[in-house]
Amino acid sequence: MSQTDTESERRYRAIFENPFDLIAVLDAVRSPEGAIVDWRYRDANANWIRSRGLPRDQVLGRTMREIVPERATELDSLYTRVLARSRPEQYEERSGDLDLLVSLFPVGPDTIVTSGVDISARIRAEAEVRRLLDVNRAEREWLTAVLNSMTEEVYFADSQRRYTYANPAAMREFGHDSVEGVDIERIVAQLEVLRPDGTPRPFSEAPPLRALAGEVVRDDEQIVRIPRTGELRHRQVSAAPVRNTKGEIIGSVSVVRDVTDERLREKERREAEQRRQRLIATLAQELRNPLAPLRTGIDLLRQVREQPQLLETVPPMMERQIRQLVELIDRLIDVFQESAPDRGSS
Repeated sequence: MSQTDTESERRYRAIFENPFDLIAVLDAVRSPEGAIVDWRYRDANANWIRSRGLPRDQVLGRTMREIVPERATELDSLYTRVLARSRPEQYEERSGDLDLLVSLFPVGPDTIVTSGVDISARIRAEAEVRRLLDVNRAEREWLTAVLNSMTEEVYFADSQRRYTYANPAAMREFGHDSVEGVDIERIVAQLEVLRPDGTPRPFSEAPPLRALAGEVVRDDEQIVRIPRTGELRHRQVSAAPVRNTKGEIIGSVSVVRDVTDERLREKERREAEQRRQRLIATLAQELRNPLAPLRTGIDLLRQVREQPQLLETVPPMMERQIRQLVELIDRLIDVFQESAPDRGSS
């Protein structure tokens, strides 16, 4: 062998025995009629030999049907097609613990090379991406189901002061088909929004804007005229900034709860309490009225020996005053009993 041939062989072996690929060279085994009936392993690098789990001398020179009989039919068809078309093909397969991307290409009229590249890391990464996508999709579906079932209104806005989402409760309340991409100011400008004291609330105090500025808003009270019904409703708004992993504000989330019924009940309780207090004050004043005649009657009874006729007038007068006292006390008891459920429910 000449020095040139030796150098070429060295370069060939260096490429052939690279540490990354699994390479094998196969020759077609033909019948007397010329049809391909099997493939014989002519050469293979150390990586490919290790993947078979057999010594080199038990692989080279043997046929594919002897080494991988379970896949012989499938591979024979594939190898024959590559050789016939004289065009490379690729496919993925699992070999032991490895996931391989296999390239097939012809190198002569009866010879092909199979070269496998380990893509296990890529396969694991793709599987992890699919898993995370499935988890993300499941979480989105769960979140969507929760938001759709909530009676509270939920809004998301981006850092450009545009709404990006509103749940069905919010859509129903304000008659929107969609708010995605619409400026917060454009939506709020269509509403009559008041502070709890009835004064107009400026746009700058809107909870979504305050949240975008970094403030956490809790149970902010406002009164809004609802376009759907035209009535003024008491609403309680909580809002918070949404931050990315770097802590930067990328949006805000707001939750709105209608507290009109609660405020009406509170007003009714206050008015009932005021009426109760006025009645108690009135009854307390009336309780004093019978006391003076009773004191007078007691003083007169002390004089009964000198004036026996007092026994005919004083006791009846005292009995009337006592009956009046009993009636007033009964009314007081009724007042407290009527107010007891209110105190228990508050």
